[in-house]
Amino acid sequence: MRTVWTVPQNIAQILLESPEIQMFLTSNELPDTAADPRQRLAEFTRALAALARHTGRAFGSVDAANRELFGGSAGTVPVALRLAVLREIVTDVDDRTPTPDPLPAMVVEQLGAYVYALVDPRDHTVLHVGQGRGNRLFALTWTALGENHKLTAGGEAPPAHTPEADAAVHRIRAVYDSGYSVGHYVVADRVAPAVDADHAAGFTAQALVSVLGLLEPHDGELVLTNLVGATEESDRVAHPIEELIRQYSAEAAPELPTPCVVLRITDAKSASPEQVRGLADRPWPAGAAARRVDGLPILVVADNIVRGAYRATGWEAASRTEDNGGTILYRFLGDADPELEKLFVDTRLTPDRLGLKRWPSHGWAPRLTRALPHRPRP
Repeated sequence: MRTVWTVPQNIAQILLESPEIQMFLTSNELPDTAADPRQRLAEFTRALAALARHTGRAFGSVDAANRELFGGSAGTVPVALRLAVLREIVTDVDDRTPTPDPLPAMVVEQLGAYVYALVDPRDHTVLHVGQGRGNRLFALTWTALGENHKLTAGGEAPPAHTPEADAAVHRIRAVYDSGYSVGHYVVADRVAPAVDADHAAGFTAQALVSVLGLLEPHDGELVLTNLVGATEESDRVAHPIEELIRQYSAEAAPELPTPCVVLRITDAKSASPEQVRGLADRPWPAGAAARRVDGLPILVVADNIVRGAYRATGWEAASRTEDNGGTILYRFLGDADPELEKLFVDTRLTPDRLGLKRWPSHGWAPRLTRALPHRPRP
């Protein structure tokens, strides 16, 4: 374990909730502090501004933190306030978060040529964008941490010394020194030669949407309007490499039972088994044919990986839509089915297996007969 002084994103909230800071702002009895509360508030505001300029940074000693944040002994922030702030931002971190291992050969083959982005988790910024094949997206990280054995195992050479590569290496090293790890995202994979200028422009636009989607707060109204019309957010934004490894390493799902229903729920990709069942407990446009099937198999899919498998033992009306005269939506009753879980969970299931080009926007994809939709007649 190491002791570091790290400035978190929510530093203002942390300080305002600190008893020491509250005492500094409200008490006139602290030694070596201004008697005028307005002056103390101004000093706190200056300290907060200094901290905001260094959000995400980590310092290996209290002297370094004091010098960089407050100008050292020549700074204008009073000692009492400095000490209170430094006590709030000190933390112990592991010596180093492990870096990714080289990709499996199967994943390398399916990724093909790709565009990637590296994300700094301290302030959720994109620190580098690049392109390559194989393990290229890890090369800067391995280089920054001196992991030459992983470069060799992954078939990569250290990046050439350029201003941008050196800046990325410095930033990556700072991330890991802070106790965090860099996020490795694939913006676009299996990139093929452009058919024409329009195709190239469309690919470029989609790649930009994917990168900018990483900067979205994801806890309120979307800033990038391109994402508003997406049927599923995961159709538009970049994928963490861990998720693509899971997708591309997964075996194809066995033959689907007939009848069955597939529920596409994007949030299930990062959910526990219990959470997946909770996510599936939403109203669905289940028609009479589906509801009549005793023990109907239901599979939950996220990013083309099966995350849960259930059997419906019953249905209950939950709500009514506002369009087309008001379609009644239903929740299914039933728990996880061990036999279905053993067969399907963690396997790869794509919409073409149900005769679809893409998953429906509402997420409900029934397969009640062996006849596939849109199949041309002989």
